[in-house]
Amino acid sequence: MKLRLFVTVTAIGILSFGARHVGAQPLPPQQMMGAYAPVAPMAYPMPYAPAVPAGYDVRQDAAVPAAASAVPCGEGTCPECACGDPCWCHKVAVYGEFLYLQARNSEVAYGVPIDGPIVAPPTANPIQVGRMGVVDQDYDPAFRLGFNYVLDGCSSIGGQYTYFESTRTDEITTTAPNVIRSLVSHPGTLTAAQDFLSAQASHDIEFQFLDVDYRRVLSCGGDHNLSFLVGVRAGEFSQDFAADFVATGTESVRSEIDFYGAGIRLGLEGERYSMSRRWLIYGKTYGNLIAGDFTADYLQTQSFDPEVVNTTWKAGRIVPMLDLEVGAGWQSRCGTWRLTGGYMISAWYNTVKTDEWIAAVRNNDFVGLSGNMSFDGLVLRCEGRF
Repeated sequence: MKLRLFVTVTAIGILSFGARHVGAQPLPPQQMMGAYAPVAPMAYPMPYAPAVPAGYDVRQDAAVPAAASAVPCGEGTCPECACGDPCWCHKVAVYGEFLYLQARNSEVAYGVPIDGPIVAPPTANPIQVGRMGVVDQDYDPAFRLGFNYVLDGCSSIGGQYTYFESTRTDEITTTAPNVIRSLVSHPGTLTAAQDFLSAQASHDIEFQFLDVDYRRVLSCGGDHNLSFLVGVRAGEFSQDFAADFVATGTESVRSEIDFYGAGIRLGLEGERYSMSRRWLIYGKTYGNLIAGDFTADYLQTQSFDPEVVNTTWKAGRIVPMLDLEVGAGWQSRCGTWRLTGGYMISAWYNTVKTDEWIAAVRNNDFVGLSGNMSFDGLVLRCEGRF
């Protein structure tokens, strides 16, 4: 009897205590209908559920929008770029490029076989009877090394060094009564001793540039990145030519052209990504205005005269250089490692070329020395971003 009374009093007390905390609030409709929402275990947070946008069909098997899953850099998940967020989530980038380039519009014609010694007036043109001796450049390897340091996620500074060298040789021969006539010797020195049976020539082209740039993002998102750069370029460009003609005597022609200069640099760089951001296509274009001086030397010697012709010329130039590169590539998750490959063209204007310099010496006309030269070829790049 006492136990029953104790149980009754205890039950009444528990019900009274619950009524004071719940009050007169109505129960949720789910509880009124007998359905209760699941309750998370004590001491465990409720799982995060992103808000569903208006019109979003939850029945579709679609991933949560990228913006909902993005986290700041360095927390183990790749962030998606968006306006107002950092577009470069690395701090330092280093890269190396393998270039395979050919110099265009740089050939030098140095000699040609003709049908015997000239007996006509000196102004008459000889008749060619064989292959023209021409030194023309081909594809050669080069390299570029560089780095970038990110300042605030949307801007960076960087530098790169580029080196290229190409050397080509050529040789022609003939048999009497035909002879080889030089196309690079001064015509005022023409004698019977300048009819040769063999000739060879070499032409070397070399350049190296040092670029320092500041980059700034113009637009970026989950599928693209567009930035511009301003900077400076300093470099040098040289052309060395040598030709030797052999018969009973020998004759040699040497030419050297050097350019040193520096100037401003502007450019645009753009990338377009696949949905997974692992594949990309890119395009780059740069404009450089390099101010400097060209210095050119010419020396002609013979076996019986060590200095037949010797002259030097120097003048200042502003050399525009326009670069264009397009290609495609792959990057690892978060873009830590990147491999790209493409095709590039570099066009140089207002330069002094070897063939034009030699023609100026032969014609004694040094006014308006200005030519164009271009380089094109493949670019392979490996980059690490950390």
